[in-house]
Amino acid sequence: MIYRLLYKIILFLIFPFVFIYALFESIKQRDWNFIENKFGSILKTKNINNLCIHCASLGEVNGARNFINETSKSNNIVISTNTISGKNRAKELFPDLDIVYFPFDYRFIVGLWLKNLNVKTVLIYETEIWPNFYQICYENGINIAVINARISKHIISGSSFIKENYKKALACCKIILCKSGYEKEKYESIGVEENKLLTIGNLKYSYIPDYTDDLSSVRNKKNYEKNRKTLDELDKYSEINKLTFLEKTRIHENQKGKYLLMASTHYPDEKYFLSLIVDLVTSGFIVVIAPRHIERANEIYKFFKSNNVAIHIFSELKENKQYLDEKFSGVLILDTFGDLPKFYYGARLIYVGGGYSKRGVQNIIEPSTYGRPIIVGPNIDNFYEEIINLRKDKGITIIEDDKWTPVQQNIAKQVNDIYKLDDLVLDQMGSIAKNYTLKFNDVLDNYLKILKEQKIIN
Repeated sequence: MIYRLLYKIILFLIFPFVFIYALFESIKQRDWNFIENKFGSILKTKNINNLCIHCASLGEVNGARNFINETSKSNNIVISTNTISGKNRAKELFPDLDIVYFPFDYRFIVGLWLKNLNVKTVLIYETEIWPNFYQICYENGINIAVINARISKHIISGSSFIKENYKKALACCKIILCKSGYEKEKYESIGVEENKLLTIGNLKYSYIPDYTDDLSSVRNKKNYEKNRKTLDELDKYSEINKLTFLEKTRIHENQKGKYLLMASTHYPDEKYFLSLIVDLVTSGFIVVIAPRHIERANEIYKFFKSNNVAIHIFSELKENKQYLDEKFSGVLILDTFGDLPKFYYGARLIYVGGGYSKRGVQNIIEPSTYGRPIIVGPNIDNFYEEIINLRKDKGITIIEDDKWTPVQQNIAKQVNDIYKLDDLVLDQMGSIAKNYTLKFNDVLDNYLKILKEQKIIN
């Protein structure tokens, strides 16, 4: 009881700051729905919805894409999100669905929000645990469940205040479908009842590569390795594909298979990779950097400018209908939504960012489906089981820390060693990752089956 009381006191004390934040964000983004929804008001929805799927931000919206598409065939869905970028992405992917902002976790606000939506079930994608929201759903007979469930290791090692509030909230869930056995163990460690927990697998394995060029049918075949020769031949002789690659990436065809792609980077990825990037650029290569948060693009641009590295912004090239010169060597910053997949299959090597941040490594499943070698930093907790299992088959490389070597120098050495490997070896590494990932493409069916059996969705 003391922890619940303390939570209420904290909410009371921060309320003025919460209001100011919501007002500031609404003005800044020119979206008054933000403050309205956050305080429980939902003026009008297009549909009569029975199911709410909550995706915290843009990354979760992308991750739940196939699940939402399939579930919407037999359910009327409203999507909730915390961020404006998440809402914009949801509107882009699901123009016919209602999109709202998730409410602040005050009982009177949550009650009003749920009353206005009038849904029968709420599915939380991955890890959003709000004590009052979960409790009010339970009190009002609204099914609440967590799918693709994960929980931060910082919570497990954190204060009793957080763990006890989370435990009480999660007790309100009908079921918690964990993305791995590793995550299930973490839920158990904070006292969640074992009978509420099931390990189903990572929903991100349901990702379907978005190929739109003339090689789609070959790239999307399960056995990547057997089709590699055909793919190479088509790449070599297809003039249409060369023009498609140039148009999508603004990179000259001769750079395909030579550039390093740094996907979903977090600070301090660019700083730690500086020595490696300078080495590659000096050797005539391109490094494509796609920050996880696009608003960091300007900061990254200034960083490389100050270090005398040639640099271009993708959106500017696209807007001005320009292309990188064949002899360009430097950094290309990808600062647009939805364009990252276009760069995957043409990369020599893909670094998936976040492994040097507190947040941890980002989604390694999506890039693995493109059949290119993947490297990650040492903090792999977000995808621990997926990465460890993939590493057993040598389908991914973790840049291990070396306490005797400065981090920049350590990264430069380890990644340069991989970068210089024979093309055939790199192709084999990529094919291992792709074939491993495609083994789990029935995971979505398993989720839908269990949720229907539990009468959580129609």
